[in-house]
Amino acid sequence: MNSQTARPPSNQRPTRPNKAKRYVKQTARFEGRRDGKPLVFRWGGHLSHNQKVQLQRRITWAVAIAFVALILAVFVGSWVNFNVIIPGLPITSVNGHPIPQSLYRKMVAFQAELAQNQLYGPNGLTVQRDNLRKQIATQQKSVSDTQNQIGTLNTQIKALPAGPGTQRTNLTNQLNTAQKQLATEQATLTNSNQQYALLTQNTIPQAQQNYNQSQVGNDSVNWLQQDELIREWLSGQSKAVQTRINPSASAINHGMNDFKANLPKSTSYNAFLSKDGVSDDDMQAMMTINLRRENMQAYLASLEVSPTYQVLARTMTIDTLGHAQNVLKQLKNGANFGKLAKTNSVDANTNSKGGSLGWLARGQYAQNYTAAVVENWLFDPARKLDELSPILNENGTYHIVQILGVDPSRPVDTTVLQTLKTNALSNWVLEQQALSSTKITPTDQNKLLDPMNIPPGLPASAPANNSAIPGATP
Repeated sequence: MNSQTARPPSNQRPTRPNKAKRYVKQTARFEGRRDGKPLVFRWGGHLSHNQKVQLQRRITWAVAIAFVALILAVFVGSWVNFNVIIPGLPITSVNGHPIPQSLYRKMVAFQAELAQNQLYGPNGLTVQRDNLRKQIATQQKSVSDTQNQIGTLNTQIKALPAGPGTQRTNLTNQLNTAQKQLATEQATLTNSNQQYALLTQNTIPQAQQNYNQSQVGNDSVNWLQQDELIREWLSGQSKAVQTRINPSASAINHGMNDFKANLPKSTSYNAFLSKDGVSDDDMQAMMTINLRRENMQAYLASLEVSPTYQVLARTMTIDTLGHAQNVLKQLKNGANFGKLAKTNSVDANTNSKGGSLGWLARGQYAQNYTAAVVENWLFDPARKLDELSPILNENGTYHIVQILGVDPSRPVDTTVLQTLKTNALSNWVLEQQALSSTKITPTDQNKLLDPMNIPPGLPASAPANNSAIPGATP
């Protein structure tokens, strides 16, 4: 018997099937290796993969940054164009000094609000009209009461016994007093009715007609042109004259307070600034121009005195240059001025009088003819008696004038003097504009009515009736 010893089972792994082994070849990618492939337009084959990736990223960032920069440039350019370049473009110029439309825009806002204040402010024309209407009603009641009192007194006097008496005397005295009172009340009522008719039929309708884009725009340009003329003239004047005409800081502050106080109750100063897109500094600058005009008017009016320097002159107004040259040739050959004026002058006011203008003070011709080329020639200190002018062109017509006399101290009619004082500034402006040295460019009409320069709410045209303007009452 063979003995056998039990052995533990073996841990040997099971044999693998006898199959052919398969191997997968893995090649490590070398990023720095040149693959010979072009990057763009057959270029870049000499670059490694890493270099191509870096270059692509840089190009992507550069394009993105350039795009953002372009957008910013367009935005900034638009802002600069809209807020700097366009506002800085001149709407007109005076003697080479441009007046930018940014300044014009501020003046339009200021003048439009002045017009609103004049019409609808607490002290405006419509308030004056309403107050006057109430006064008339009160005065009418007083007149009626006095008339009734007079009627009662007459009845009482008639009821008295015939003959003198104390009661008759007292009643008669009361009647005389009442009749005088009635006469005064009726005169006051008549005066009030006349003022009311002037306000409702003339002053208010005219103010309403002037409240439109074209009128306010042209007035604004005129103010800015005239202010440039005033400032240029002031530069050559004495310190005393400059101080008198240029408004002080306190005067500007006072003017602004009045401006704010007379705003219509429906608005406020800050609301006005916000609505019209202007600042307080802008309005103070416009108030300065306004006050300088007023001071200039007052100064020039003070120079209008009687007696004053006057000239005796005659004129003829000719329709064409050729016609004027022919007339001037005849005058130089000894022809009679008066006869030629009667037959050749188109000025109906003077041709029948042989062209006589009579005695003229400075400013008188300008206000009568709204022109000053002729006046500037007449009042030139170099003029001599009987001197004939050259052909003077103004307002599309041709003038020939002659000086017949000079009086350095001749009295001026009271009415004429008052008119000269009232129109002192406008006459002075006409004289300045007529100087050969003054060059004013025409107003750019496109900028005049550009919506960017017009405050909101300013009507495009004059109203057909009162109701066309907000706030107007019949």
